[in-house]
Amino acid sequence: MRRLLLALLCLAPPLSATTPDDYAWQWPLHLGDGDVHELLLTPEIYDAIARSDARDLALFTKEGRSVSFGPLPAAPDTPWRDAPYALEIGATTREPTSSRDVPVAFPSPQRLSLALRSRVPEAATITALRVSWRHRASLPAAARWRVEGARRRGAVHAEVMAHSYSLATGAGETRLALSDFEGDALRLSVTPVPPDLEITGVLAEYETPPGQRRDYRRAALVADGTAEHSYRFHLPPALPVSAARVDLGDGGALATVTLSVREGDWWRQVASDTAFDVAVNDGAVVRNRLAFPTTRTQRWRLSVAPDIGTPIVDVGYRPDVYLIAHPGPADLVLVAGSARAERPDFPIDPLMRELRAQFGASWTPPRATLGPRSERTGKAALKPTPPPPPYRAWALWAVLVAAALMIAFLAIRLLREPPRD
Repeated sequence: MRRLLLALLCLAPPLSATTPDDYAWQWPLHLGDGDVHELLLTPEIYDAIARSDARDLALFTKEGRSVSFGPLPAAPDTPWRDAPYALEIGATTREPTSSRDVPVAFPSPQRLSLALRSRVPEAATITALRVSWRHRASLPAAARWRVEGARRRGAVHAEVMAHSYSLATGAGETRLALSDFEGDALRLSVTPVPPDLEITGVLAEYETPPGQRRDYRRAALVADGTAEHSYRFHLPPALPVSAARVDLGDGGALATVTLSVREGDWWRQVASDTAFDVAVNDGAVVRNRLAFPTTRTQRWRLSVAPDIGTPIVDVGYRPDVYLIAHPGPADLVLVAGSARAERPDFPIDPLMRELRAQFGASWTPPRATLGPRSERTGKAALKPTPPPPPYRAWALWAVLVAAALMIAFLAIRLLREPPRD
């Protein structure tokens, strides 16, 4: 590995064409033992980056030498269903329920409730539950499922997406789709069910793998004076936005929401859907999330039709992870924000592929420790470099003027000569 790292370092320029003084902000960064570390970008770092490609984020030694530093490939924006996580089943309660309005094929129907807790270290968006159960007969078609959690108003009615049952084994499974449920503690209930029904396990399907979940930040909306029922907002240009939650306000709200980004002189639509939040039977049916390919830009617009007041928008993103190839322990300087400096293009991907080939696909390097931000050069670094003087244009005009003067001189000379007989 050291030979590969040495090759990587040799490919980098021995001294950077830029220095830390070409950047607006700086952070002290500490590396532990080892030659490879990673850095997870924080909201504060994104706020300091001035370019959408984040090439004005760089790493230096204290002596001003550029350090091998670059982004790792982002995780794909695809649903994660191949490896659901098991939820821990806690307290289970059974309550009698009336079956006057629901025909059932068993006596004494009950409402079964289970307290569930996620074993995933970081809370993530749950898109579906797989409930395994056992009974001598299948569940009635009229059985109603719902999910309650601390981050929801009331309960979320879960939609049955698939249902299977084996009469030979008495085992069944029901797959429930949820509307972007977030949280690590929830309560699952179903009614009516027979009193001897046994829940044997609950699996949770997450939007993304644990550790790759989205973070959210609130957008500051300003009414768009050029478009009806629209609001503009600005985000850090390098923020990798791939989702948005649109809160329409009071319950009962229903509207079509459209998200667009500014490209040149026009707006490009990135997502559009119907959003709603309605209370039903002491619960809530909510759909308020837009998902789209990762987009990095500064100017955004949200359109709401019909006009129901100013919504609340939280944009979702997966923070970028950067790889650092430098012998540790070491104290380095992370800098960001520049109109004239650009990070060298280090070949990070081949190094990471080799490392994971040797240590496994799930291997990750230790994380670097980031200190507090301070000003380096400040706003002066964000001013673009003045363009060089137009020497070529000046030279062309000089030639043209000289030619015009030469022609004028020749014309005057010809006019002064006496006419020939």
